[in-house]
Amino acid sequence: MALEGTLHDFALPDILQLISLQKKTGLLTLRGPEDTVIIGFDSGSLVSAESQAKRLDTRLGTLLVKTRSLAPDALAKALEIQGQTLQRLGFILLKNGFCDADQLRAGLDAQVRKIAYGLFRWTDGDYVFDQQDRIDYDHEYFRPIQVESLLMEGARMVDEWPIIQKVIRSPELVYQRVAVGQRLEPAEGADDVEEIGDATFSRARERRDGPIRISKAEWSVYELVDGRRSIGDIIERTFLSDFEGTKAFYDLLSRGLIEEARRTGVVDETGSISIEMPSVRPRLPVGAILLGLVLLVLLAAGLRLQAGNPANAFTVPRRRVAAVEGFQKAYSLTRLRRLSEAIDAFYLTQGRFPESPAVIASSGLLSPQDLADPWDRTYRYILQNDTGKYYLAGFDAEGKTDTDLFFAHAARGTGAAGEIQTSGKKEIIVIK
Repeated sequence: MALEGTLHDFALPDILQLISLQKKTGLLTLRGPEDTVIIGFDSGSLVSAESQAKRLDTRLGTLLVKTRSLAPDALAKALEIQGQTLQRLGFILLKNGFCDADQLRAGLDAQVRKIAYGLFRWTDGDYVFDQQDRIDYDHEYFRPIQVESLLMEGARMVDEWPIIQKVIRSPELVYQRVAVGQRLEPAEGADDVEEIGDATFSRARERRDGPIRISKAEWSVYELVDGRRSIGDIIERTFLSDFEGTKAFYDLLSRGLIEEARRTGVVDETGSISIEMPSVRPRLPVGAILLGLVLLVLLAAGLRLQAGNPANAFTVPRRRVAAVEGFQKAYSLTRLRRLSEAIDAFYLTQGRFPESPAVIASSGLLSPQDLADPWDRTYRYILQNDTGKYYLAGFDAEGKTDTDLFFAHAARGTGAAGEIQTSGKKEIIVIK
């Protein structure tokens, strides 16, 4: 099968789906501006992935060391044996008891997924598929990944990544734990994870007993949050992809279990904080210091009193009028409710959810002005067809995602034709 071109003309999901449907075996090479990635397929399933730009970070041994599943000296010994025998690294690690089979399976799976999920953020690049008779991979300890599940996770990542990045602004951010009254524990399954907005916020916690159950991804991140390590450092120490790890931080922050830390130094490789000492400067005359203090006091007094002057329309900082902000938030909530009802009406007439709020306006159910908040910003709309849910999120006066304005609409199930049917039940999650 001759498959070659650019991602601009033929998107990655279409390429993967074509290889999967035709159950092809071979290597798919993707070349982008900053990296070259080679993905292996066996009968249409993903079995290997290799990144040239991040080779050291994604190699199995390095990944196991970062996730504390393998000691650094054990890896060095295993690589020495591999250089002499040319055996698989996984075989050497198990034979010498450097790690167990479960750790090896998790490491192999995480290594492939970390690379594959990163491809969904590529917007440009060339690709070529080289069909082969067989692909060499560890059949015993690696379970082939179905392309369908990979595409579903990739689509979810593309939908949710923008809203997550508005909150988790950089992998260099540092978070610390928030003291809560209940014990935290990882949930056994997805159904046991407490929904964000149900009973995990501070006011609800005061009225309930028992542990707070979070997802296993959130737990693997929460264990490492210490107010010193950055987001990027913590994700590297887990088996999570960049998206999975960042989303875990976003969910923990939404639950009120972590908060951004303020630190005065840099965390080195050992985890210690090194404080930068200020350089010694020449001393100022005593008279100049006293004059500066007097001017500083006068300036502080002026700033404090100017905001109380009703005739001063230009206060610093800008005066916030609670009544106006409350009216704008109520107005925004009303518009969100109307938009949600319009989406339901669209589903009842079309048998599907709209791809975007713009479709609602083009169908005539709402005017284009109804799709924006009082500050003329379009509401955030996230559709999850696989789970039968969609979410609507509003913003505050500063343009930040407002957790007081959040709609979650769940579907009831599927009909005879496999179509999602809405239950008509809505949640309005208001956090105070």
